[in-house]
Amino acid sequence: MNIISRYIVKEHLGPFFFALAVIMFVFVTKFIVQYIGKLFGKGLSYTTIFEFVYLNLAWMLALAVPMAVLVASLMAFGRLSADNEITVLKASGINLYRIIRPAFIWGVLLTIAMVWYNDRVLPEFNHQARMLARSISQKKPTFDLEEGVYLKIKNINILVEEVERPLEEKVMENNDVLRPDYFMDTADKLKKITIFDYSDPKVQRTIIADYGYLVFDKQREQMVFNLFDGEMHEVSTDDYTEYRQLSFTRHAFNIEASDQVFKRVESGQRGDREMTIKMMNEQVNNYREKLSETDQQVETEINKVFFPPDSIANWLSRASGDVSKIAPKKQSKALLRATRKIRSITQRINAQFNQQHYYDRQIYKYEVEIYKKYSIPFACIVFVLIGAPLGIRARKGSLGVGVTFSIGFFLLYWACLIGGEELADRQMVTPFLAMWFPNILVGAFGIYLTVRTVQETTFIHWERLPKFMRMFFKSE
Repeated sequence: MNIISRYIVKEHLGPFFFALAVIMFVFVTKFIVQYIGKLFGKGLSYTTIFEFVYLNLAWMLALAVPMAVLVASLMAFGRLSADNEITVLKASGINLYRIIRPAFIWGVLLTIAMVWYNDRVLPEFNHQARMLARSISQKKPTFDLEEGVYLKIKNINILVEEVERPLEEKVMENNDVLRPDYFMDTADKLKKITIFDYSDPKVQRTIIADYGYLVFDKQREQMVFNLFDGEMHEVSTDDYTEYRQLSFTRHAFNIEASDQVFKRVESGQRGDREMTIKMMNEQVNNYREKLSETDQQVETEINKVFFPPDSIANWLSRASGDVSKIAPKKQSKALLRATRKIRSITQRINAQFNQQHYYDRQIYKYEVEIYKKYSIPFACIVFVLIGAPLGIRARKGSLGVGVTFSIGFFLLYWACLIGGEELADRQMVTPFLAMWFPNILVGAFGIYLTVRTVQETTFIHWERLPKFMRMFFKSE
């Protein structure tokens, strides 16, 4: 790589990493805002929350890199053009194709790297992120005792009239936590406690205590109320004739709280976005084999209804007697049997057709994801072809120009990509066209801009823009 090539690539690195950091910051901020209600308030550790965000950085990076390439190309070539370095290079006899070539090669290398990343790294991160999200969703929010407010936990209602301090979650590892006389000195003191226990349908139990302490036994996955100076009332719900009253000095009341413990879910099953290209190709081949088997079954069912003419002629020649002499009752039964048989065969054929439609949808779904792993990284090359000529023509290397142009092409590219995926899911277009149409459309426009720029043909009439836009895009 000569000096000019290294210089042009170096000019791209700074804007690229800066744009990548800004785009990732926007993605992460939006993600946290979206999931803030699902992450906080469940008593999750900061390590778990950080891990959840970290695992989701993978798909954000896959989308942010092509965007950063476009911003970097616009800013780098815009600065070179604004400082007249492009003019100097052309005056030295260097063709614009030669000037753009290092950036194009840089885009090709990024494309190769991102294809590997999307195939090897992204599926594993997506799988781990989905498992962690599922584990988080299964954990119930941490409950908080409020003074004078009933708290319902499954079939148990709890009323505490006074809490000395705000309740803090305490994770107890002590094996003596179930002893009636056990409580932490630092635990919150609860006063005037009333517990209505409806867990046993045959017994209605009410517990009243002057004060007590609540601790969480993580090892046994239980909430433990250590109650002092109270009474327990039990009434049989069968006939309400049996009543029992017990007084206690100390009493431990346990509540099963497994949903308050964060448990990691493990699963070997993977979705389409959690598979490598090899895995998805295996799924596609499997569904194609099932589709072929279904076609054979449909053909077999159809042959049961439609007989070849030769077979019908042979059967009639072997038939003896006059059909009209058969009793009407037998004819009616024969017609009914034939009708039921045809109806049964029709239902089986329809079921096979529905099965075929399902297999086709699955094939389309996996092929869309396969092509997506190539098409999105290829956008790095496409955006170089867009960014280089636009940057040279804009003649200003500011971030504002890069962002302004980038937003338009981002919207066009992602709208085509999302729309194509939707059409492919409905089997209205092929997966290849759905995923590659954005690259074809934007890439063709990029090639057109590049050729026009090399030929020094005006394709953007800046003088026709409004005054405030001319001041923004044109260098003074």
